[in-house]
Amino acid sequence: MSVNSPDESGDAPRYRAAIIGTGRIASLLERDPLRPKPQTHAGHYRAQPATTLVAGCDLDAGRLAMFGEDWGIPAEHLYSDYHSMLRRERPDIVSICAYTPDRLAMCRAALETGARGLWIEKAVACSMEQARELDRLVRDAGATAIVDHPRRAQARYRAVGRWIREQTFGSLEAIHVLFSGQLIHTGTHAWDMLLDWCGPWTRVDATLDADLGEAERSADGRGGAPHEFFVPAAEAIRDRGGRARIVFAGGVEAFVSGGAKGYFVFQFDLVFSRGRVRIGNDAWEVCTPAESPRYSGFLELAATDPEQFVSPADGYPTPMLADLVLAMQGGHAPLQSVVSAMAALELGIAIIQAGLTATTVTAAAVDPTLTIGSV
Repeated sequence: MSVNSPDESGDAPRYRAAIIGTGRIASLLERDPLRPKPQTHAGHYRAQPATTLVAGCDLDAGRLAMFGEDWGIPAEHLYSDYHSMLRRERPDIVSICAYTPDRLAMCRAALETGARGLWIEKAVACSMEQARELDRLVRDAGATAIVDHPRRAQARYRAVGRWIREQTFGSLEAIHVLFSGQLIHTGTHAWDMLLDWCGPWTRVDATLDADLGEAERSADGRGGAPHEFFVPAAEAIRDRGGRARIVFAGGVEAFVSGGAKGYFVFQFDLVFSRGRVRIGNDAWEVCTPAESPRYSGFLELAATDPEQFVSPADGYPTPMLADLVLAMQGGHAPLQSVVSAMAALELGIAIIQAGLTATTVTAAAVDPTLTIGSV
């Protein structure tokens, strides 16, 4: 069935979707009873009226079988080779959920077989050279792509951006960023939000964690289970944690602590001249000045209901997959674009470059060839 034809029921045409890499974010998170639904690429394809999930590909036979079982995909539409899947299925939309070092080649193959929409996992690429080549491929094909940085569309994060612009709690002075994970694999989520909130950066300094061996890469907060790390090419730098200081053009500074921990955390702590905001996977707090219960005549910060400061207009009107579909139809540019993902990747690479060279790296001095072997 082509996207230009009605489906078998005679209803409006649907976009045929396929997924390369049927692991955690592609499908398995949908099994987690603690997560809201839909939570995965497959879950969103099933929930979106304009799309039909028709095929999947994975090198892990067991994981691929679970994918087929969970989503009712017959065995003849499950593949171990993505080239075969793309040639036979000719999907309109392709999710690229496999390891980062393979994403450029997978996107190229999808576009060459006729895909007009790409939903790409982060990080968008392993180097700025690769990212720019991907951007060129998408534009030359007349296609549309989104990259999975979902927070920039979420109402609470967008509200924080508005509070910064409108100085709801005074001027923003600094942001403290805390996460368990690596500077590219996890960090790009943080860099995407910092850029959305604070605008262009000017310079970074960093100290990197040691390049740990494979057996030591387990403390990521997922119950001690080892990370599934891709072994990068010889010229690639291992993704890792570290600490960084980022200076933005507007004068705001961000202080970052990211790396392996015995628990999972992802938080921003924003310090304003008249308040403080904490937001993250497990944090949502606004504190404003109030009379101190400890010191007469002093004001201290006291927690207040953060939802009173959130406007219905803060929510992005279109869910991520629907945003891609509308963009494919020529409606608008998608919010989670390749361009914004490239900017997040560049900041992450600059941080690693600063740590590797023990120098301050400016926005004009990021090495476009520096390749990070991220997952």
